[in-house]
Amino acid sequence: MPRTVPSVHPAAGPAVAMLQITDIPRGLRALDALVKEAPVEILATGTVQCGHYLIAFRGDVEPTQRSFARASAIADGVLIDSVLLPDAEARIVPAFLDAVVRPPSRGAGDALGVVEVPACPALLGAVDAALKGAKVDLVELRVAEGLGGKSLATLWGELADVEAAIELACGVITRKVEKGAMALAGATYSVIPNADDELERAVAGGTRFFREWRG
Repeated sequence: MPRTVPSVHPAAGPAVAMLQITDIPRGLRALDALVKEAPVEILATGTVQCGHYLIAFRGDVEPTQRSFARASAIADGVLIDSVLLPDAEARIVPAFLDAVVRPPSRGAGDALGVVEVPACPALLGAVDAALKGAKVDLVELRVAEGLGGKSLATLWGELADVEAAIELACGVITRKVEKGAMALAGATYSVIPNADDELERAVAGGTRFFREWRG
């Protein structure tokens, strides 16, 4: 799984970027180049289960843009997916970096929204749009962890809000597919209204079958 920095994650600028590269040697070259290009903070790097190399970093907008452009150029031809969020929603980094499940707020509604994407960066963009555009809780955000390289997010709230959030997330991924990102064509979505108490407990406990395993 990707290497992560421990404990506290200080604010380091509003921009967040992620690249998923199919060639590991090229991924390491891209990592070296992006940290030399501009002052950014590496959040996580490493291989994921499908044999790809994943890089996540953040910083002020202009340095992050420069590093992202440099890494993308080096990974040209082997870059399966990437995302640059100039003003990332505040819940995204803690959710994927700490792998903490945050149960829905009491009285937050009874609808569940689920997004599953074949590649990882696109999910960050989709969730960013969903959280900014709809009043929903981000319960869990899994990036390639125990998912064979896929990524997964669960959202909770009132039905209308969850439907709006999923529509926003779907729109982000659909636009990327229309631009040629065929690796994302297998993305799937669900909205479950009036979720049963058992489903709410299951979601609040996280989607992993074995809780102690993070491989």
